[in-house]
Amino acid sequence: MSKRTMAVKAECHSDDCIFECPFNAIPWLEKATYEEIEALHLCGWGGDYPADEVAIYMAGKNEDVAFMFKYIEKKNKGQHNHIGFECHVDKDEALAWLNKNRNKLYTRLINETKEQ
Repeated sequence: MSKRTMAVKAECHSDDCIFECPFNAIPWLEKATYEEIEALHLCGWGGDYPADEVAIYMAGKNEDVAFMFKYIEKKNKGQHNHIGFECHVDKDEALAWLNKNRNKLYTRLINETKEQ
């Protein structure tokens, strides 16, 4: 499978589940540092701050994700009970992509997490 046709499924959603945005996480994986990918790996590939950073980055690349953030901003204006969002990246697809396209980083990640 070529780099262009490969996808790494990811999704983010507003806490009220009004918006659920599937997207391809490859643009983030292409630019991410080892430390960013390691943090995402260590948090289980979603539901924590390292995954939030994936969605925040993707808002500049994906109209649906950007619209979700605009919705959250408008929804929270003047509200006491703010809503947030959550993001998850498919672990198996991300690791397969890293193995194929950023193998040195993949090897380092796997070796270091085995030692922990």
